[in-house]
Amino acid sequence: MELLIVEPSKLFQQMLEALFKDVVTEVVVSEKGMAALELLGRRKFDLVCIARELGDMDGLEFARDLREHGQRSCTPLVMISAERTPELIKAALASGITEVFHKSELDELRDYIDDLDERLAGDDRLQGRVLCVEDSPTMAAIFKGTLEDMGLSVDHVMSAEEGLLQFRENDYQLIITDVVLAGDMSGIGLTRMIRHSAGKKSRVPILATSGMDDTARRIELLRSGANDYVPKPLIEEEFRARVKNLVLNQQLMDKVDEQQQRLQQMAMTDQLTTLYNRHYLVEIIPQMLSSARRHAYDVSLVIIDLDHFKAINDTHGHAVGDKVLTRAASLLKNQCRKEDVAARIGGEEFVLVLSHCTLDDACKKAETLRQQLVELRPAGIDISASFGVASLCGGDYEDYEALFQAADRAVYRAKEAGRNRVKRADEPVGGTVPASQGVPLRH
Repeated sequence: MELLIVEPSKLFQQMLEALFKDVVTEVVVSEKGMAALELLGRRKFDLVCIARELGDMDGLEFARDLREHGQRSCTPLVMISAERTPELIKAALASGITEVFHKSELDELRDYIDDLDERLAGDDRLQGRVLCVEDSPTMAAIFKGTLEDMGLSVDHVMSAEEGLLQFRENDYQLIITDVVLAGDMSGIGLTRMIRHSAGKKSRVPILATSGMDDTARRIELLRSGANDYVPKPLIEEEFRARVKNLVLNQQLMDKVDEQQQRLQQMAMTDQLTTLYNRHYLVEIIPQMLSSARRHAYDVSLVIIDLDHFKAINDTHGHAVGDKVLTRAASLLKNQCRKEDVAARIGGEEFVLVLSHCTLDDACKKAETLRQQLVELRPAGIDISASFGVASLCGGDYEDYEALFQAADRAVYRAKEAGRNRVKRADEPVGGTVPASQGVPLRH
């Protein structure tokens, strides 16, 4: 960072140089205001620090003169004064001074310069894609050059109609549009069409620009959904700052959306097995059952309870028990179709919700899974499971709870019958419907 100090006092010059020597790359000192203004006409500084009185002119006069010259009008300018009254601050800001610091509070000035140095070190380098809708080739070249210098890729079109097509086909971090464009649609119309789009794309930030800078036009643009507005001809520093703010805010919002999705996924997922959990079932199954009744198709529920799982934990330890659960869960998940749901609802208890699946088909599926679990042998351990199956059309079930209880009772009967078998909810107690006899476990 390059700093210009305009200070008549030799002692204070030395104090300021010592204060900033480890922050700035170069410090240039001037004792007079006119000499400093001449220097600013020849070269650019990252910050100008002035005294209240400059010997040949007042600090406020210096500020007004600096701001009247376009090539240096955006240079940050701070004043150090022995007084810091509300009246002085108001006059300083009106003259174009960025901030006023008291001579006894140089630590605040140091904090300000540290922050400025950090922002300058961060530069304007960005990542992202920008859609530029501009019918002037000259202005489009200026936009493109500045944006690419900031690290952004640019798609340029001449009309709002072309811009709308590009918007619908691609994802952008920013849209820059002129108000008056070639074609039948204006930039205001394009802004409204984007904001009326569905989903996340409709929130893309829009920076409007126009050579006709009037209040009514700005208000209409903002009401239509533009996030910001910059008049032509562009002041490059202002344009860069507005683009950077809009792109970074958009990227921040994208991160927030991703975090919310991850949190929602975590809330609905069992962390050990990555299957859905009980909370997800409570939310999704009533919707599935309602849709099944409305469109007259069957939904079946399969409850799987691993046999003697407590003994596995007690004998082999919880680490091995977790491996058994994850391997069993992976098997269940891999055997599900896209429209099915696999969930872990308890320690060793799982649920499958099978859409468009009759009770008979669900029982066949359960029998296949039962055999595969026996053959799985996770961590070299013999395992088995008891299955209970119920279907929406296989009984008079009012809701998910009733359907679950029917399948749960079937699991209980499977355990009573010796485990490692499938039982169906419509099987009478005593069992007239044949159930799988199971496969003896290896010892």
